[in-house]
Amino acid sequence: MERFPKKKLIIAGFQEKNYLKREIIGGRLVDRWRLTTRPLPKDPLSQIIKYLEWRYRLINAYSREPLQIIHCHDLEPLWIAVDLKMKTRAKLVYDAHELETDRNGSRGIRKALSQFQEKYLMPYVDHLITVSPSIRDWYAQRYPDKPISLVRNIPHVVDSGSKSVAARKSLKLPDKALLFLYLGGLNQGRGIETMLQVFEDPGVRHHILFMGSGPLVSKIKSLSEKCNRIHYLAPVPQNEVISYARGADVGLCLTEDTCLNHRYCLPNKLFECLLSGLPVVASNLPDMAQIIRDYKGGWVIEPKATALTQFLEHLDPLQARQVRHGLLNRVADLRWENEARVLLDVYERLLA
Repeated sequence: MERFPKKKLIIAGFQEKNYLKREIIGGRLVDRWRLTTRPLPKDPLSQIIKYLEWRYRLINAYSREPLQIIHCHDLEPLWIAVDLKMKTRAKLVYDAHELETDRNGSRGIRKALSQFQEKYLMPYVDHLITVSPSIRDWYAQRYPDKPISLVRNIPHVVDSGSKSVAARKSLKLPDKALLFLYLGGLNQGRGIETMLQVFEDPGVRHHILFMGSGPLVSKIKSLSEKCNRIHYLAPVPQNEVISYARGADVGLCLTEDTCLNHRYCLPNKLFECLLSGLPVVASNLPDMAQIIRDYKGGWVIEPKATALTQFLEHLDPLQARQVRHGLLNRVADLRWENEARVLLDVYERLLA
C-alpha cells in the first residue's frame, strides 16, 4: 500500500457488496476492508476470529503511517485503536456513539466484558465524545479526569429549500387523517410494536409510515397487507431523507426505557424529523423531552400503547398544523455545522 500524504483524512470500514475497496469521497479517503472470515457464524469463537483478522488488517495497513489523531467510533474497535495509538503515538478520540456499556439487549457476560473493556482502555483515551447531555454526565461521573465533549447526532441538511415527496397523495390519505412517520432502524425497544398495535386498531383514523430497515421489517410488511393504515417504505439515500420526511405530518420517536442508553438517547430520527419541519411525538425520557420542550417541537408521552392511543384520540390536523407552524425557524440552531465546530475544536486542542 502506498503511503498517505500528510493532512489526509482516512475512513476505515468494512467492505460491503457493490462498494469499491477504496475511493475518495468529498476529499476523504475511504478504505473498505473485506474480511475473509466474515461469512463465519456469529458464535463467540467465530466472532473472536473475525475480530483478530480485522485487527490484523488495520494494524498492518496503518501502524507505519504518520497518524496524528485516531477517531474510534464505538466501543468494539477500541482495542484496535489503542494498539494503533501505541504504535503510532497518535492521539486517541473515543467516540462513544451510545452509552456503550448499558445498551438494549446487552446483559450477562457480554455486558460485563464491555464494562471491563471500556474501563481498562479508558486511560489510553485522550478525549471522549458523547451524543447527549445525560450520557456526557454519566461518563463524567465515572471518569472525572477525562476531557469530554458533546457532539450530537444532528444531520447535515444540504437542501434547505422546500422540496418534499408527496407521501400523503401517493398513499391516498383522507383529509381528516394524519400521516405519522417513523424513521430509522426497525428494531425492538424503539416502540415499533407499540405503534403497530395502536395503528392496527380500527378505531384509529390516522396512518403510519415506517421508513427503514431491521429485524421487524417482515412484521411491518405483514401487517401492512392486513391494515390499510400501516405503510412501509424501504430506506432511501441519506440526502433524500429530509425530502421524504417533509411529506408526512408528525414524527414518532417512542424509544422504550429498556436500558440507560435508551433512557439518555438523542436519536438521529428526532433531529431528522424536527429539521424536516415535523412536530414529534417523543418518549418521556430526559434528553428527548428536553429538546421537545425547548423548541416547542411536539408532544411528550409515555411510550406505551394506552398513552399513544389516548393521544391520537385527541389530536386533529389543525392542532398538528399549529405546532408545525414556525417549527423550522424555532430549530434553526440545530445544525451539524454547530456540532462540527465542537469536533474541530477537539482536534485542534489535541494537535496543539
